[in-house]
Order: sequence, then structure tokens, then C-alpha cells
Amino acid sequence: MIELKDVYFSYPSGAVLEGIDLTVKKGEYVGIMGHNGSGKTTLARLITGLLLPGKGHVRVNKIFTTDSERLLDIRRSTGMVFQDPDAQAIGETMEEDLVFGLENLGLPVPEINTRIEKYLDLLGIRELRHRNIRTLSGGQKQLVNLAAVMVMEPECIILDEPVSMVDARCRKIILQHIARLNHEGTAIVHITHDPEELIRCHRLIVLSLCGITNQGTPREVFGQLLDEKKMDVPAPYAISRKLGLPLALTTEALLEELCRSRSGN
Repeated sequence: MIELKDVYFSYPSGAVLEGIDLTVKKGEYVGIMGHNGSGKTTLARLITGLLLPGKGHVRVNKIFTTDSERLLDIRRSTGMVFQDPDAQAIGETMEEDLVFGLENLGLPVPEINTRIEKYLDLLGIRELRHRNIRTLSGGQKQLVNLAAVMVMEPECIILDEPVSMVDARCRKIILQHIARLNHEGTAIVHITHDPEELIRCHRLIVLSLCGITNQGTPREVFGQLLDEKKMDVPAPYAISRKLGLPLALTTEALLEELCRSRSGN
């Protein structure tokens, strides 16, 4: 679905990405990690056509992002949730924000209302429908941004640090909905510096020094990062490996393995 081939990108301050080769298949959940300045957000903007590569090409559903006449097709198939929830708001109220995108798709009013009700209920934020966005908390705004992308029903959603500005409760809710979307067939590109957000992804990629330094399943990459001692990994994974237990990605899984080891089963 998404293809980056030998992609280079530089800002006036210097190169950010060099020789990036990356594909994302339909329905795949790809996690992207990296320290600040590693090019994670730049990569997301390249995929959506908000930035164009200095060299190489980016294609979405075989459409080159340099094809300005077909950018609308790319935006229909890929939606992006930005890190800063205030950067994405368009309307005064949540409803205006959601209606704007759906009207651009040319949907009839009954279909617009059906989609809005569906995703407000799914995210548990129906009561926010007519609220002024400026009065919402950071977590509520991020849920609004997620709803604004979900109602468009794109084939792929790109999330740039989607829970970095929310509390623990909203963080859990958003991550659950991301996993649910992927389970239902939406491709996910999840960008973050926090490895614990990516335990459900199919493939994990690490950006560093302008390129991809590690990639594989979460368990494979976390093992590499532990050996290289260059980035954090989920605490349950590190503890289970240190204790010689089956590798656990969640606290619940770690506790189960500890109980098994103590009972001798």
C-alpha cells in the first residue's frame, strides 16, 4: 500500500533521512521508534504528501506523492493524527471538525450523520459532539482528532505520538482503539519514542542517524536494543529476559510467567 524507495530528505539545517526503503502492506501495523530528531515526523509527512522527498520516491496505492493532481486520492486513503491536538482542529465544535472532512468526500447528509454517531459512540465521546474544541482537555482533543480521521475510514492511519499529551486513562483508551482499528483491517503506522505503545504492532522499525537501524518483530527488535544498550525497551520484556523467563511484553504476561515459574509448571 505504501512504498518509500531510496528516500532522502533534508532541511536547511541538514539531512534528516537518507536512503530510506520502507513498505507498509494493507492491514499491517507498523511501529516506528526513534529519539527526538531521528526523522519520525518527517517520515509521516512524506507518506501523506505534506513533504516531498529530495531524492527517491514515495507511493501510496501506486500513486506518487509528487503527483499534485492526485494528492486528494492519497489523502482519502491515508489519514494522519498529529502529535499536537491543536494543530489539527478546523471547526469551532467537534461536529464541525468531523463534518468538514466528510463533506469533502461528497457524502450525503444521512451518511455523514451515521458515520459521526458511529465513531462518537465507538470512542465514548458522544457528549462532546457540540462542545467548543477550545474548552476540551488535551486527552479529549486527541480523541476528537482520532474521531476526525476515523470517520473518513481511510485504508491507513498514521499516528504521530498520539498519546504523548494525554493522561494514563486516555492513553489506554486510544491505544485500545488503535489496536481495534487494525484488527478490523485498517493499516496503522504508529510513530512514538515510547516502546510500550508498540507491543501490539506486527513490525517495529527504529530510525537513527538518518536511516533505519533495526527492524523486525517487537520481540526481535527489543532484544537487539537491549544488546546494543541504545534505547529503552518495555520493562516487562527487560525483566523477563534478565530472569530467563519466556519473553513478556506486558505486565500481565510477566506476572503470569512469574507465577508459573514459582509453581513449577
